[in-house]
Amino acid sequence: MNRDLNRILLTRQELEIMKIIWDMGAVSVKNVYLVISRNKKTAYTTVLTIMGILESKGALSHTKSGRAYIYRPLLTRQQAARNQICDILDRFFDGNPQKMIENIQENGTKFYGEKIRLKKRETEAIL
Repeated sequence: MNRDLNRILLTRQELEIMKIIWDMGAVSVKNVYLVISRNKKTAYTTVLTIMGILESKGALSHTKSGRAYIYRPLLTRQQAARNQICDILDRFFDGNPQKMIENIQENGTKFYGEKIRLKKRETEAIL
């Protein structure tokens, strides 16, 4: 089932997998699994299932190469970002970009300043 690329919204897990696929271009489930499992324990079948969901959403397509399927992105990183931003704009700001900009101006500096301080502390703790 191929859906409109402008309507595809990604979950956190789907986005994690799509980032790997965008970086690698064409990839097997095994390759995605190997990259993900470096950072956190994840079952191969979980990666397989999520990639199947991404394909059913229309974000991926596959071709057969020997016994393996090779997946390629149909949804670009830019489309995915635009879709998420439009969804947030519609759900939280009634489709009004000015409301979103005002919210970022009011809260963004405080929020991102705290995020930067936390990242700095994490980096210092590692060093």
